[in-house]
Amino acid sequence: MAKHQTTDPKLAARRAAVAAMRDRNMTNQAIAAELGVGETTVRRDLAAIDAERAATTPPPAPEPAATPRHDAPPRRRLELEVDDTLAEALRILVAAVPGARHDAANYRAAARAAIRSVADSIREEERRAAATAAPTGRDHPRARVAP
Repeated sequence: MAKHQTTDPKLAARRAAVAAMRDRNMTNQAIAAELGVGETTVRRDLAAIDAERAATTPPPAPEPAATPRHDAPPRRRLELEVDDTLAEALRILVAAVPGARHDAANYRAAARAAIRSVADSIREEERRAAATAAPTGRDHPRARVAP
């Protein structure tokens, strides 16, 4: 028997009645009024009932592994030959991060951040150019026809 289960028959009967009334969607106040106990007692009984049910209920099955999004690009691997100039640029980027070690993982992270930064700058410039272009609503101006 679990430690939270009661051996007192009166308490067990009251908790059974509380559980039955809750299953009928009665409020805590209505249950308390019908049984002649306080609402706090009903809340304690409901907490004990829930704890007992949780202890006897098997844990849920684990969630299946998340499936990849359909719009997500597949992972691709890029192998890059690093010349002296690029190596120096990576060292500068990694050195700009306080406490960063000069290792392959940080060089990869710096390269990825630099590529994203440049791509973001290009996208931003394209958006700015598109926003400042005056939309005409047509590709070519209409020729005027004399009346």
